[in-house]
Amino acid sequence: MGKLSKGESATKKQKSLFPFKKEGKLRKNRKLWLNLWLFLFFIGLIGVFVIHFMSEEYSLKVDTVSPNTIKATRTITFEDEKQTEEMKQQAAEGVGEVYVLDTAALLEMEEEIGNVFLDFKSILRRSSNTDKLNILKSQYGLSDMTANVLLYMESDTIEALQSETLNLLRTNWRNGVRDIEVEEKTEKIFNQIELLNYNAPYRELIKAVFNEIELQGNYNYDERATQMAMEEAVESVGPAMVTIRKGQKIIDEGEVVTEEQLEILRVLGLQREVSPLTAMAGIIIFLVLIIILTYLFVRQYRRELFEKGNNLILFSLLLFVVTLMIKLVSSVEISSQSDIAGLIGYLVPVATGSMLIAILLDTKLAIFMTIIFSFFLGIFCDNQLPYAINAFAGGVVGVYSVSRFSQRMDWAKAGLFIACANIGCILAFALINSSPWNITMYGLMLGTINGFFAAIMAYGSLPFLESGFKVTTSVRLLELSNPNQPLLKRLLLEAPGTYHHSVLVGNLGEAAADAVSADSLLVRVGAYYHDIGKLKRPYFFIENQLGEENPHNRLTPQLSTLIITSHIKDGLELAKEHGIPPIVADMIEQHHGTSLVTYFYHKAVEMGNADSIKEEEYRYNAQKPQTKEAAILMLADNVEAAVRSMPNVTTEKIEVLVRKIINEKLQDGQLNESELKFKDLEKIAETFTRILNGIFHTRIEYPEGVLEKMKEGVLPDENSDKQQAEADAGDKQDKSNQPEGDKAGG
Repeated sequence: MGKLSKGESATKKQKSLFPFKKEGKLRKNRKLWLNLWLFLFFIGLIGVFVIHFMSEEYSLKVDTVSPNTIKATRTITFEDEKQTEEMKQQAAEGVGEVYVLDTAALLEMEEEIGNVFLDFKSILRRSSNTDKLNILKSQYGLSDMTANVLLYMESDTIEALQSETLNLLRTNWRNGVRDIEVEEKTEKIFNQIELLNYNAPYRELIKAVFNEIELQGNYNYDERATQMAMEEAVESVGPAMVTIRKGQKIIDEGEVVTEEQLEILRVLGLQREVSPLTAMAGIIIFLVLIIILTYLFVRQYRRELFEKGNNLILFSLLLFVVTLMIKLVSSVEISSQSDIAGLIGYLVPVATGSMLIAILLDTKLAIFMTIIFSFFLGIFCDNQLPYAINAFAGGVVGVYSVSRFSQRMDWAKAGLFIACANIGCILAFALINSSPWNITMYGLMLGTINGFFAAIMAYGSLPFLESGFKVTTSVRLLELSNPNQPLLKRLLLEAPGTYHHSVLVGNLGEAAADAVSADSLLVRVGAYYHDIGKLKRPYFFIENQLGEENPHNRLTPQLSTLIITSHIKDGLELAKEHGIPPIVADMIEQHHGTSLVTYFYHKAVEMGNADSIKEEEYRYNAQKPQTKEAAILMLADNVEAAVRSMPNVTTEKIEVLVRKIINEKLQDGQLNESELKFKDLEKIAETFTRILNGIFHTRIEYPEGVLEKMKEGVLPDENSDKQQAEADAGDKQDKSNQPEGDKAGG
């Protein structure tokens, strides 16, 4: 919602921070004091950047002689990336080739052995012994003696030899055999065959079987598994951490600087890449540019900041304090590990400044300053773009999160939204830069803390800034809208009619303000308090008389007018007594403007000499509405009171009356000084008509006979009931058209 005091016309009512009490002296010295504040503000900014860039730093290069003895200014542990890389390379080289056991190869060889024995059995089943001998000798290379012995083998013996053959294969191939080991294993099997407790012919048969099959390796090289093993070995190597203790000597005076020493200086933040004069020149140019851009932006979009000293001082103070906060938080050492310590930029609550500027001053200005704060953070964090972008995203989200308040819980939502924006940015940069997940998780944690911390800081500091600089924010208005506020409780108890009227006016005004893009919360709060002056004499106003005798019947029109119009002055006194902000007090003063108290004016004309009656004596002695909000309140106040007093309210009558009242106020010049346009008046009229039709809509009263039938569960005839209802409604209409007594005290 931004700053709500833009419509405060009574600037003179606000207390100033300048040390002058007299208005003339204040105007005379205002420019001098503003320039002094701006000068102090600029010097403060320079000081913050000097603290950052003029700390103890050195500008050294490799293979140059160090002019100083340099010692560590703090204890820090960091990773030696070069040594870590060497350790990982050694671990990868130490991983041998990975082989995988191929079970299919062994099964294939076992199947071949089974097939060879099947062939052998089929040979033995031949009828001719001569054929058997020839085949055995030619196919298996057996001698005549061995072949003759095998001709008469029993089937049980063949099965035993087959089992023995399979057992030999499995025993030697069970743990895997590489291709280069097949020949060695084959020789070993043949040696084992010679040791078997079988006759020579049987051993020869087993050898012949092994000669018939193709022995192959079943322990094969797996390139993928080897690569995975190398990767696991590399991952198992931890970083080579180097710890530098505070006060430890890094470089001796006169010593030649090495790359390792220079890296330590960089980690400690002691290595400066440019000369201090060059850096300071750049900073001064940068700050001057920032000041000029800010000046141009404020002049273009928030010119009133130059007209109200308090606002300009508040803006300068926020800019300086937020810049200092960015510097201080970014300098905190959150970890001894450089990777984690470098994430401090994600913890800086830039959104705090953005939200405060949005609430206290202006939303557009807050977004612009979020960009400036993001630049500052990037500079203070060694020109790191991710930190600046993260700060900008969180700040903008913070601005929009607090742009409209409806309840205190919105602060918690703002913290959550900022945290989500931070998490999104941090995660995006982590994926882009392929950051380690452990470092990314630290960053996400810091971003989450940042979001809620920013909301807490803004919420905690807001009351002090509000009261110190007399700024009325949406938060303060929400507090004022609480029915438990003392004035509203008094209004409910002592002037219930006025209280009810104020609530209805608030509903009308809020809807109309939304329609024309005005401050709906301000209109609602202004409506709640606009008639608090009636607490002094509640029964002189018709809504509080509750059927009692109207006291105005015994007074002259002039005295009645004085009493009626005095509720403006009485309201301002109560507002001052109870600390009601000036922006709301202005609406109390302006909600009648200089309108004519028509009833008593015409009554005076009827009672006396019309020529002697001065219209000015029957007008409110107040200021006309100066803002959209005050003008909407005036129209809502008059429209609600008029419609409430109407007999026989219908949609057509409401619309005619609404447009008539708006036109009368326009013709009377009451809206001349407000910011309303003709198209706004049309939207307001439509909104009033719609809301009032909802409040005062016509209700059909069922005849007693219909109600009795409905209670008995019998649905009456539609046409007859409709005719009866129309007849009863006509009777009521005739009665309501009878003239009422005069009303006074609006």
